[in-house]
Amino acid sequence: MPEPANPSAESLTSLWNGRYSYPVITRAPVPFVANLIDAGDCLGGSITERAMIGRSKSRTLYATISGRRAGAAVRFMKIYEANSSPYTSVAYEGSLSEDGLEINGDWMAAGWSGRFLMIRATGLRMHMRKTVEEIA
Repeated sequence: MPEPANPSAESLTSLWNGRYSYPVITRAPVPFVANLIDAGDCLGGSITERAMIGRSKSRTLYATISGRRAGAAVRFMKIYEANSSPYTSVAYEGSLSEDGLEINGDWMAAGWSGRFLMIRATGLRMHMRKTVEEIA
């Protein structure tokens, strides 16, 4: 699959597999799935993740996304359904990789912050295919 001429111009509309990390080692990274909808410079969509701590532990959490994109810069708020998480919203700021397959950056919520990484679902399949080809 050829690389786009200008990856920052490529639409982010896609399914993304992500993971965010806490700043403390005692908390494991949390995987999530994001369904992004890119409408010009506006971002929307949804996120699902499994609660890892607290009264919601092991429940599936649902959140909506509302944000903006300017070139490779990506910013959005993740807004959880009422009473589903200790946070009501989390701010994400990141950058789209040159190949258009990853977004990485920082998240911030209620005095906490950490790192996140999102990989476009098609990018994950391409990475897995390349690994299998290298092994064969």
